Amino acid sequence: MNAVRRAPPIVAVSAIALLQHAFADDYTPSIAEVTVNGETGPALVVERDAAGTPFVAESALPQLRLRTPESGAVTIDGERYYSVAAFNPSDVAMDDATQSLRLTLPAAAFVPTRSDYASDSVPHVTPAQLGGFVNYDLLGERVGDQSNVGAIVEAGAFGACGVLTSSALAQRVDSRGSAVRLDSTWTLDMPDRLETLRVGDWASSTGAWGQAVRFGGVHFGTNFATQPTLVTTPLLSAKGEAVLPSTIDVFVNGQHVSQENVAPGPFSIDRVPAINGAGQMQVIVTDALGRQQVLTQPYYTGPALLRAGLDEYSFDAGAVRENYTTSSNDYGDFVAAATYRRGLSDEVTAEVHAEGEAGGSHAIGFDTAIQVGDLGVTSLTTAFGGDGRLGWLGGVGFERSSTYLDVFAEVRYASDEFAQLGSDATTQRPKQRTFGGLGFNFGDYGNLRLSYGRQTYWTDATAADVYGISHSVTLGAYGYLNFLASRTSGDGASTDVFVNWTLPLGGRRTASVGAQRADGKSLEAVASIQQSLPVGSGTGYYVATTSNGDGQIDYSYQGGAGLVSAEYARRDGIDGWRANATGGIALTSAGVMPARTLNESFAVVELADYPDLTVYLDNQPIGRTDEKGRVLLDSMRPYQTNTISVDPKEIPFDASLDTPSMTVTPAYRSGPVVRFPVTRASAATLRLVQGDGAPVPAGAIVTTANEHAPVGGDGLVYLTAVDGAAAATAEWSGHHCAFRVVRPRDGGVQPDLGDVVCAATKTVPTATNAPPTSARR
Repeated sequence: MNAVRRAPPIVAVSAIALLQHAFADDYTPSIAEVTVNGETGPALVVERDAAGTPFVAESALPQLRLRTPESGAVTIDGERYYSVAAFNPSDVAMDDATQSLRLTLPAAAFVPTRSDYASDSVPHVTPAQLGGFVNYDLLGERVGDQSNVGAIVEAGAFGACGVLTSSALAQRVDSRGSAVRLDSTWTLDMPDRLETLRVGDWASSTGAWGQAVRFGGVHFGTNFATQPTLVTTPLLSAKGEAVLPSTIDVFVNGQHVSQENVAPGPFSIDRVPAINGAGQMQVIVTDALGRQQVLTQPYYTGPALLRAGLDEYSFDAGAVRENYTTSSNDYGDFVAAATYRRGLSDEVTAEVHAEGEAGGSHAIGFDTAIQVGDLGVTSLTTAFGGDGRLGWLGGVGFERSSTYLDVFAEVRYASDEFAQLGSDATTQRPKQRTFGGLGFNFGDYGNLRLSYGRQTYWTDATAADVYGISHSVTLGAYGYLNFLASRTSGDGASTDVFVNWTLPLGGRRTASVGAQRADGKSLEAVASIQQSLPVGSGTGYYVATTSNGDGQIDYSYQGGAGLVSAEYARRDGIDGWRANATGGIALTSAGVMPARTLNESFAVVELADYPDLTVYLDNQPIGRTDEKGRVLLDSMRPYQTNTISVDPKEIPFDASLDTPSMTVTPAYRSGPVVRFPVTRASAATLRLVQGDGAPVPAGAIVTTANEHAPVGGDGLVYLTAVDGAAAATAEWSGHHCAFRVVRPRDGGVQPDLGDVVCAATKTVPTATNAPPTSARR
């Protein structure tokens, strides 16, 4: 088969001008279609010297994606040209018969191809009208001869100006009752700026070494959660060279993450997201002839690192909250805290944190996370602070996470004078804190974890050492086995052991048997069976018994309006019971709807007024519409794209659905109303007659507010959009009449309205429809 060649464009060059040019400069111009490394390019004016060497104009190099050589330039007619020899070709073929120039060049001769895999994008938030929600958690229990009833209630309001929430706790223990306000906070997220402003009750920022305190005031800072697609850790870069047009496949830890088509030359695919921990990136280059080359690059990254140039900051100021959960408005001294982190490079992240309390302790410190090659990340911490006296804090840590080995270790030491926000004279001031762990992944033989921790104080308190070991292994169809043992020394020394074998039974049910020893008690055997709650509505239970006579029975029911549960337990000869109910209420423009606890964002979906239709969230059935055609989705991911869909086959015959799927991106703890474009069919037939009973002649045009319809034989009229009562007119051959139709809502898909009188007057009559007659048949 002969290849079809693209004809070069016609370039008019005067023969006399060419002749003069050749004699004046010893260069001969010609028109040639240039092909570089198998890629056919444009037709260009190519100059050739006396030896026949082609020269290409500098202005044409971008069209061929070629770098500008450092030498070899000549000037012809005032324009710079480069000999093809300056590109180090391995093959040059100039064919005057076909007016073509074919070049084979090394990859280094080309301009690099660059592409980004990941891109930072601001979410397009679905606006929510003014609305609100209420959450409740009701509890009643009795243990021995003591009883307790209580409730936690949270109310919230949302809109374009953010979310305002307030919560309260009320309880009665035996004969003593109390009620207290917990938190009241207004939150405004700014996704385009990656920032959040909070006014009210909050917890101060801690940085890498501080400790949080509750306060009432203002918080302002970075909130990466407002852009969930943003990758904050260092990104990878895949680089290489392609001599021919090629396909580049990028794999991270064996997972395919990107595919790009690249032209000949150097290439780089930047901003490839990495999986935290140690891993390997592979780049497979497949050229047009099917030949492959594989480039392998190990890497390490972790959550302690920010990618180069990325900032994270937080500022808090207000009054410290005193006696939280026992007093509603007890605020003390002024406190302030600030934290700033920046990725100085992909390998180094630096942080500075400062905090202080009026009349109390003040501290400032620095933390640096440094990537140590492909081994892991080490951290260095230094802080200075105190309450009247200046002390210091120092620490060093290391972490490594990989497929088969995890390592974590940290040691911190504080001087006796060191104090920080939240510490006072009655607080035991830490002296040394050491903890670390090793994790081994043995594949089919399970996971083994070893851990150690030590805490000492500057007071007379005894040092506490904790040793732990755990192992878990999957037994295939026979379930999985867990083992856990820990030893605590010092005051209250104890040894705890837990062994458990769990067997899945299907249908959300599992059974388990095991042995445990805790709180210094004797070893006891435990057997249990349970059924977990479903994603939608359904029941769950838990039944357990031990060899020493203890036991527990739980039963729960979860519905669209919340969760209720009852529990009975016997422990150490003491009986106890508990009843619990949790749920919420959503208030939106779609009305008031009961719901489960609304801790996340939510949405109300409306499908006209059609009941019992299944609504899907990310292709999973999540609920069915109520009698008003509504369903509440209570587990939406804020600032992420949530796909809501319906099954078109469930839509009734008297309705049409323009689109079966819609995407929603709700704001933080907000509830937009999603109305699917469902159009209910409102067709009707009637027989239009004149005042004397004669049918309106065929061909007359009936006009309503929604449509124009012709009159058929014997005055028959078919209307497609009649909803309730409607006024209409009819015109034909200079005649004009007016009438009204009334379509009953319970008349079915296409009711027959019978004979309707059209009065020959410009005044719209008020007569109602005549009953259907057998003459219509």
